[in-house]
Amino acid sequence: MAVLRNCSIRFHTTDNDKDGDTHVTVNVFDSNNVLAAHVDSDFGHFDDNSDNGPFQLIVQNPSTNTALQSGRLDLRIDPNGHDTWHFNFLLDLVFDDNSHLSGGADGISLDQDNRTTSFGLSGLVH
Repeated sequence: MAVLRNCSIRFHTTDNDKDGDTHVTVNVFDSNNVLAAHVDSDFGHFDDNSDNGPFQLIVQNPSTNTALQSGRLDLRIDPNGHDTWHFNFLLDLVFDDNSHLSGGADGISLDQDNRTTSFGLSGLVH
């Protein structure tokens, strides 16, 4: 059974930028709620209408392709003060047999009052 070898995420900022000091956390969990991959960083300023990444997540546990298909992706921002970020993302999971699961979502908005969002991978990746 194929296990996770690599994971990356790309962001496309739409009409509201991300401040350079807004911290972003990305966690991928498998269906057993095991943390499979993680990254957190400020990543710098993301301009309006810009592409940023791919950013490599650190594989924490070699979760299987099957377990990840019904896992989840958690995104969180921690702004330094006020920040509203509008964006799309594309997640790419690469397994040791060179197969991929990838997918994304559009039209996401996070800010200092609404810092987190989650996506079930079953409806996201293919």
